[in-house]
Amino acid sequence: MEALIALVLAVEPLLAGDARNARDLYKLHCVACHGESGEPTATGKSMGAPLLEDPALIAGRTDDQLLSLLLKGTPSHPAPGTALTLLDAADLVAFLRGGLPSIAALFPDAAAYTAKSYTLQGPALKRAQALVDGDLRPEERTLTVFSVYSGETPPTGPRLVPQDPVQLDELKPASKRGYVVFGWLGGGPLAMALSPDLSVARLLSQNPSVSKAAPAVVGKGGREPARRKAFVSKAAPDDAKALTRLYARAAEAAAIAAREEADRHLFDAPEKK
Repeated sequence: MEALIALVLAVEPLLAGDARNARDLYKLHCVACHGESGEPTATGKSMGAPLLEDPALIAGRTDDQLLSLLLKGTPSHPAPGTALTLLDAADLVAFLRGGLPSIAALFPDAAAYTAKSYTLQGPALKRAQALVDGDLRPEERTLTVFSVYSGETPPTGPRLVPQDPVQLDELKPASKRGYVVFGWLGGGPLAMALSPDLSVARLLSQNPSVSKAAPAVVGKGGREPARRKAFVSKAAPDDAKALTRLYARAAEAAAIAAREEADRHLFDAPEKK
């Protein structure tokens, strides 16, 4: 099955699916565990079903990984068996990605990106907690960072590069566009894009109050901890506080990602200008 999926994607990359068919398929095969909105049901929670509205979960997986999950399943995620065709599964993948903030929406010229989770500890954790003026909950201390690169964009959008040393080495620092982290605000997903200097480049959310807080956030922050201040917005004070909390974690996690990249390219020949 994996060979078939890989062959199909190699010949014809996954295109936008049939939304109506996907909704019907979701109701038939997925609702019992994942719920109408993607919030796992009691049955789903007992099986470890994740929140499908989590953009980091979906963006952190390639199309072929999601197709394989739907068609083959795993010990904790039974597949519908022969009930789904490859085209049906492709419709569901497009359905899962639809409506969530994406890498391409934040960086339109993105060609590739990586995804890796980092757990804040030591000085990084102390700096983040100093910025939020309080402790970070244990679950807040781990954050997935998406490092984004420009280049020749594939027809179906930026590709997810696995954590493979050879493939990572092909991503040159000069093509770095920035970083993306995802969070949750006002009952919906939120995306925060950082520039290479770790200042906030853009916010993306369906929550209208985020746009009120944006002027107090976008363009703020930086690589040096001294440049990072709590966001203050008279128009949306609670959102500014929540965005400070996300940024404090994002800046430290992205800084770790940047150091890892610098180490990978430490002995590279200077790039031609």
